Order: sequence, then structure tokens, then C-alpha cells
Amino acid sequence: MKNLNFKSGFVALAGRTNVGKSTLINNILGSKILITSEKAQTTRNRINCIYNDDDSQIIFVDIPGFLKPKNLLTEKLNKLIIKTINDSDVILVLIDVSSGIGSGDFFIFNKIKEINKSVILVANKIDIASKEKIEAEMNKVKNMDLFKEIILISALKDKNFDKLIKAVKKYLPAGPAFYPDDILSDRPIRNIAEDIIREKLILKLEDELPHSVAVEISSFEEGFTKENQKIVRICAIIYIQRKAHKSIIIGKNGALLKEVGIKARTELEEFLGSKVHLELWVKVKEDWTKDIAALKDFGYDY
Repeated sequence: MKNLNFKSGFVALAGRTNVGKSTLINNILGSKILITSEKAQTTRNRINCIYNDDDSQIIFVDIPGFLKPKNLLTEKLNKLIIKTINDSDVILVLIDVSSGIGSGDFFIFNKIKEINKSVILVANKIDIASKEKIEAEMNKVKNMDLFKEIILISALKDKNFDKLIKAVKKYLPAGPAFYPDDILSDRPIRNIAEDIIREKLILKLEDELPHSVAVEISSFEEGFTKENQKIVRICAIIYIQRKAHKSIIIGKNGALLKEVGIKARTELEEFLGSKVHLELWVKVKEDWTKDIAALKDFGYDY
């Protein structure tokens, strides 16, 4: 029987880098859909992540954190953020209450003020913040008229997710589901595989180098081994924008690239539910973060 009270809509997650947006979505869905890291630009695309229950479908949209424009890539990422927020029904603004609300958070608040949407402030990391710290930070925003509600959560500890979902539902429009109820994301598997490989690189590289790394799956073939075991053969190219970076990515005697490959293959096997044969190659594409054609090739031409 059709549920006449069913609600569905798009919910944008905005916030500074490393406030826990990807961790929040992964844990709400109960599956790792998004890569996570403390470093900026971990998320580079709009990613729809789909939550279903009996009376709603919430499409959480993970977007990059706001960044100071320093090249064509970061300019396009910031444009993606604004477009996604404008296209959404509800905006969740995540803050890290343990580190405190700072100028970066207020910059985002001011950006969102210009958009006529329902906004919920989500104060994350209450598991590592004292009661006194939480109270002090909440006092900074208690007189702001921007937020419909303020929800305190711990994305890592799955705390208060029920309160957050209930709050989101209040502001969603009535309507049918956009997606079947058996999928968690609308991203192609190849794109998820690219992100898994890039995450393993990000975790091993110095602060600046991850910003100039792109991963492209050049081949993705499903088949069977001689023992009739399912296998996926993946060839991925890691692009960098300086020749000097190639030796860093490969590592001494190929050690870093080998470690990245092992960790990525292990996670890909778990994600795909099959054996994976993974080949990684490193190529130089000079200044690709400043090249419109290269950005388009890598799917960043928004």
C-alpha cells in the first residue's frame, strides 16, 4: 500500500575539512561508501548516498570542504559546493565541537545565509569534547537565526543518529523515492574503486602532494580464475603533475606503491566480494590541476 506520508529529498553536507562528513554518512548507511582522511580535498565530487527507511528516502550529498582557491581545481570544487547547496532541500552544516567553532565555520555560515534553505547545525565529535567545551561552543551560535535546529552527535560512535534523521525528515518535501531501496549510492563502481586507491595514497603522502594526485581506472574486467573463483582485474593509473613526484609515489624500491596496492586491493576485495588483481601505474600529466582539459578528463569539470 502506498505511503501517503512518504518523504524524500536531497540533503547537502557542508563544513570545513575534517569535521567528519564522510564518517557520518558511512556510519549512517552502515557501509563504507566514502573515503575518509584528515587531509583537505579528500572528497572531490558530489556523491549521492542513499538512506532508506519505512517513511522516507534521504539522499545525503557529500561535497568537498570549502577551500581557499589556489588553482583551477579548487575554484571548480568551490563552485560545486555552491551549486550542490542550491540544489538541495535541506543543508546540514557540520562543525567539530571539540576543536571549536572558528572563522572557517563562520565563513560557511555566511555563505549559507544567502541561500533560502532549511539549515540544521550538526555539532560533531561530542565524544571527545567536555560538557563545558560543548556549552561554550554552543553559546557562540545560540543567537543566530540561521539554524532550524542544532543536533549534537558523534559520527564515530554513532551517537544521536536517530535524532538527526528525525530532524532531517521534518524539512523534507513529501514525494516518492528517487532511487530503488536496495542501493546505497549512485556512483559507478569504477569511481568508487578510484577513490579507494586515492585514499590509500592520501594516507601515505605528505600534506601538499595529495592535492596533485588523480586516479583513473583504465580497465576493469570481471571474470573467473582457473578454480572458477570470481575475479576482477583492475588497472589504475595514478597521475601526478611533477616529474619529481614520481619517485615519491613509487617509494624506495617500489615500497610505497606496493603498500598502497596491497591495502587498496584488500579493501576492493571486501567491497566487491571477489578476488581482485590490481595493477598500479604512475604517469605525469604536467600541471593538471590548472588545465581545463585535464580536469574534464578526470571528471572535475563541473
